[in-house]
Amino acid sequence: MKNSLIFLFLITLLVNCKPAILDDQALLSYADMADADLIKRHIAVLSDDSLRGRLPGTPEYEEAMQYVIDQYQSLGIKPLGNKEGSSYLQPMTFRKSIIDESSSYLILNNQDTAKVGMDYFFLGNSSSPELEFEGELVIAGYGIDAAQFGYNDFENLEVKDKIVVIYNGGPDVLPATERAHFSNTNTKINTLSEKGALGIIFTTFPEGRGSFKGSYDRYSKGGIVSVKMPDGEFAGRSNYGNMKFGGYFDWEFIRKITANDVDLILEKYLQGEVTQPNNTIFLKGKIVNNFSEFESSNVVGVLEGAELKNEYVIHTAHLDHVGVGTPVNGDSIYNGAHDNASGISAMLEIARLYSELPSKPKRSVIFAAVTAEEMGLLGSLYLAENPVVPAESIIANVNTDMPTMVGPLVSVEPLGAEQSSIMKIVERSTSLLGLKIDEDHLPEEVRFVRSDNYSFVKAGIPALRMKFGIQTKDSPTGLDSAITHMMSQIYHKPSDELGASFNFEGAKTYVELQFMNSYLINTSETRPTWNEDSFFKRFER
Repeated sequence: MKNSLIFLFLITLLVNCKPAILDDQALLSYADMADADLIKRHIAVLSDDSLRGRLPGTPEYEEAMQYVIDQYQSLGIKPLGNKEGSSYLQPMTFRKSIIDESSSYLILNNQDTAKVGMDYFFLGNSSSPELEFEGELVIAGYGIDAAQFGYNDFENLEVKDKIVVIYNGGPDVLPATERAHFSNTNTKINTLSEKGALGIIFTTFPEGRGSFKGSYDRYSKGGIVSVKMPDGEFAGRSNYGNMKFGGYFDWEFIRKITANDVDLILEKYLQGEVTQPNNTIFLKGKIVNNFSEFESSNVVGVLEGAELKNEYVIHTAHLDHVGVGTPVNGDSIYNGAHDNASGISAMLEIARLYSELPSKPKRSVIFAAVTAEEMGLLGSLYLAENPVVPAESIIANVNTDMPTMVGPLVSVEPLGAEQSSIMKIVERSTSLLGLKIDEDHLPEEVRFVRSDNYSFVKAGIPALRMKFGIQTKDSPTGLDSAITHMMSQIYHKPSDELGASFNFEGAKTYVELQFMNSYLINTSETRPTWNEDSFFKRFER
């Protein structure tokens, strides 16, 4: 019946011979043409062992880029990697900074040498091959200045020229999306840089998210990567602004150097009081960075719209994963099927639906398979700051990153939608599909700022990142266990392969939803706007 309705609609358009916008029922019927088999096929190709985890800068990543280009070409998507439209590739240079531990050191109070990998480690610095520092240590809670929400860790604390220890994460007294912003590593670095701090030291208290050992293993082997911007400066996590350096302390090490004061400091902090150790702690150190550089690219294409073809909705999904790593049960290839072959697959299927529309949409649609997301959202940062079309012509970003296709889609979590008029569109599309809207069930994971949509938010562009919710037909939390299993046993592990963890009925519904959201944004009379009370309206340009 649905296909018959679509056929009749197409005939009507052909007879009228003019562009038309699908009404809600026609849109619902058309979106049903999303193909679960095609979604699965793309994931199978991109997560195959032969691509060895799609690490940027490798020949296998270039193969993945070529696959996306081939799909673009088959759909009639034109190149938009540069302003001339002569290539799909938007190239960029990356710098990896790895600490030379044998030449670096940290000394406490001019006498005790700390042990790297056990007590502390330094983070790479893209702009300084070698530096020395010395200064007094202070503890600044989460390191957040959110005075507009009545929260400021620096209200009675001077951090100028100090080495500042801050806790990872953020307080649950902040609204979930704003908490995500203020918990972001780069936000904290920028805050301390503006306040004149000498250096920033991250730590995780015992009940906090993440671990010292896990972070050390990751950064000591993989380093920190930055992207070279057109002005020659490097941007990313290894840029500390006006500060000299960054690093990590193990919680037990902080206990040791504060004579256990840190536990009381944390207890008082969680009660709303920022205090300092009873003893003065003076740090002196040297940091030596080893640099290496590599090239990678975003893969960018465009489908031209109709009467507002010079305005754009931009779809993003990151193509990269983490490559080859520590073997688990003899398998060292981190395939990244969920993260994020599934997101690229969804974007390609959305692109197919757009390309087969009987009439051009009102606005043009950009599709960008971005690189180096796993290295700190670097590909999308470069694209958002150096767009291939005028920045003011991009009306919205629809980002697809690891949707968690682990069951039938009954409810969704539209991260960030509540900040703009996009939420009204999400309410409309979910209603048509009979889906429910959940609040973010993992606010402590700050997922809104951990994907490429955040690069566009910081550029002032309203954005949407859609995730599976946890409801099933029989339970308000029925999908929670499957999502938890995926995150604990599959995410960033060699077991992230195409297999039983996927549900392609849910994947198809997800693509239908995201296509409908995009189409409704695209064909709206007005472009999306930030809510007047949205914190993120301040980024509007």
